[in-house]
Amino acid sequence: MGQRSSTIINALEDEIMQGKLKPGERLPSEEKLCTRFDASRTVIREAIQQLRGRGLLRTLKGSGSYIADPSLETLAGAVATYSVLSGDDTYLELMDFRILLETECARLAAIHAGEKIINIMQRALKKMEDSRGDRKRFSEADIAFHLAIAAGSKHNLFAIVLSALEKRSIEFANINRGNEEWYENAITTHKTIYEAISDGKSEEAAHAMKRHLILSRRHYVDLEN
Repeated sequence: MGQRSSTIINALEDEIMQGKLKPGERLPSEEKLCTRFDASRTVIREAIQQLRGRGLLRTLKGSGSYIADPSLETLAGAVATYSVLSGDDTYLELMDFRILLETECARLAAIHAGEKIINIMQRALKKMEDSRGDRKRFSEADIAFHLAIAAGSKHNLFAIVLSALEKRSIEFANINRGNEEWYENAITTHKTIYEAISDGKSEEAAHAMKRHLILSRRHYVDLEN
């Protein structure tokens, strides 16, 4: 990306963030932007494309570009992209983020989760028990268990962000698998989380989730060293 388009992107992004350009408002025409920034149409189009990629603009064919409305899907896309593109050196930071996020999800799920979510968790736990040693099936069940808890928290922002981390979480889960003893320990910690949530014990659920994820983080660090 050229320096000129970068300057334009930063200027327009600042105006959007400061509320000078409001959600749903039409972006000035390419001609007006060319005049304002003394730039070619190619440079302006490059800037618009970049802002659209960041989720700040939406373009309607034949109508123009508009400031995007707030969207959880936009946030999820940005988080998913970051998690997939980030290197191994940043993965522990994502794990720390998950620990904070999922601890609170477990706490809220113990309060808000209904029978449907409890049943999903139970089925996921049963699949984990039946797939010891099978990394792929075990990982799928593991992630399904965690996503069910996020949904059970009834907090849309938590749930959408955690679901955006799903692909990278599965990759981590596959790397993090160990021997038979590891599988047994993982099932045990998940059972503890399940029991606390199904019994409506919010603080116990939060503690169990935090302990489980910290143990997983330590196991990952041990594998890397």
